[in-house]
Amino acid sequence: MKRGKNNITKKAGIAAGGIMAVIVVFYIIGTIYYNGHIFPRTKLSEVNLSNCTGDEVEKKLNALLDDYVLSVKGREQLDIQIHSKDVGLKYELNGFGDNLIEEQNPFLWVGNLFYSTELDNRFDITYDSGMLGEYVDSLECMQKENIVKPVDAYMSEYEKGKGYSIVPEVFGNEIDRDKFESVVDSALKNIEETVDIEEKGCYIEPQVRSDTKELVDKVSYFNSFVKAKITYTFGNEQVVLDGDTIYDWLIFKKNGKIKIDETKVKAFVDGIGSKYDTIFRGRRFKTSYGREIEIAQGDYGWWMNRSEEVRQIIDLIKKGEVTDREPVYFQKAAQYGSMDYGNTYVEINLTAQHLFVYQNGNVVLESDFVSGKNTKDRKTPPGVYGITYKERDATLTGEDYETPVSYWMPFNGSIGMHDATWRNKFGSNFYKGGGSHGCINLPFFVAQKIYGIIEKGTPVICYYLDGTESTSVTTQDDKEIAAFVVDAIDRIGSIEKGRIQTLEKTFDRIREAYAGLTSNQKKYVTNFNKLEKAEKKFKELKSSL
Repeated sequence: MKRGKNNITKKAGIAAGGIMAVIVVFYIIGTIYYNGHIFPRTKLSEVNLSNCTGDEVEKKLNALLDDYVLSVKGREQLDIQIHSKDVGLKYELNGFGDNLIEEQNPFLWVGNLFYSTELDNRFDITYDSGMLGEYVDSLECMQKENIVKPVDAYMSEYEKGKGYSIVPEVFGNEIDRDKFESVVDSALKNIEETVDIEEKGCYIEPQVRSDTKELVDKVSYFNSFVKAKITYTFGNEQVVLDGDTIYDWLIFKKNGKIKIDETKVKAFVDGIGSKYDTIFRGRRFKTSYGREIEIAQGDYGWWMNRSEEVRQIIDLIKKGEVTDREPVYFQKAAQYGSMDYGNTYVEINLTAQHLFVYQNGNVVLESDFVSGKNTKDRKTPPGVYGITYKERDATLTGEDYETPVSYWMPFNGSIGMHDATWRNKFGSNFYKGGGSHGCINLPFFVAQKIYGIIEKGTPVICYYLDGTESTSVTTQDDKEIAAFVVDAIDRIGSIEKGRIQTLEKTFDRIREAYAGLTSNQKKYVTNFNKLEKAEKKFKELKSSL
């Protein structure tokens, strides 16, 4: 029984020894094996390096890059796929596998059977820069015919009806090669899957954008000139001065400022002046006798102050004004057009020695008169004129006369209409031998009425018309002649210190006129006592000073 137990024990020992021998042999073999291989259960970035030789490690790691593709995105749906083989992408291992094996203690390989080792990625990635350069050169986006260069935003040419505007910048697709390669270099070395070269600033960009302040300000400044709009109305016609004309007047200076070409503004003003000014131009006129005549003489009509109009237009353009405007005139007429005298005027037929006063197209007064004596130096000239001004109590003077009148209405230099109380007959052909020095002599009450109707600028149309000679005579009686004195006495006014000099002249004038009346005419000066009272009060005032 005991012998049997010994046999069992002996057999167990032999078996254990055999197992131990196997283990020892296995360990020795493993030690020898892992002297040239990576320990089992060794990983790097999820790559199993167990049992690999140094060369196998490098092959296995570099195999990771075989399927690597860098997707390069950009403008115009740019999508470039850079494969690792295109640029020779690889890990810079520098004998990593062999070094790893050398760092292992082969006698400790058994420990890795029970735990795993995770290695750090402690090596760089490299590529062939020459291959990358060639690859970039081959890209369609790098071909000259496919490159759209960037263009700066700029101010447009003037566009009729719109003005100046900003032409937007063109971003184009031109790539900054150095920056592109730098961005790709970083992406490759970091094994990035995608890179957007627009986000990375690889495109050459325009320097001036649509919202660049200097450009926006420039366009606004230029438009401040062409936005001006000046509308002239000449009767039924309009002339509009706006940006479509103004833009051609602008001179762009080197300092960025604008100057308005005054010569072009003057040409514009001269153009409308030449078309619509009527001064010194002949006119067709239908007389009250039914005949139409041409009157070439006279200074009546529209007369633009062109130099002042040029100045004001330039000022309005600089301010960008939008306005309706009447030009600056030296002289205006009643209306625009060939019949610029309108329908309110004085018509003077020098042949018939008869005049008509028209108001709104209707004759409101007519009368005979006496015009200038029929001699070269005194004959009343024909023509269309305008009343220069109106004056009460004027004194007409010449080389051989000094004549007071109550109503003075000049229209052609020193020639005008006025009352003539030294005459008692008007009309017929009295002017031929005993006419005036050129003026239109009128009965007192006629002059008075005309004075109340006309205003400064009222047209006076004088003409000679063969076949209209008249024998009509208008008589001015003593009462009307005396009315000159009566009217003057009634208008003496207040007797006060501030009017002493004026009053002295007034009294002298009245006394002289009164003395020139006949005894019968003096009978009609019914307010003579008013003159005497005023003279007395005047003497008292003077003596008190």
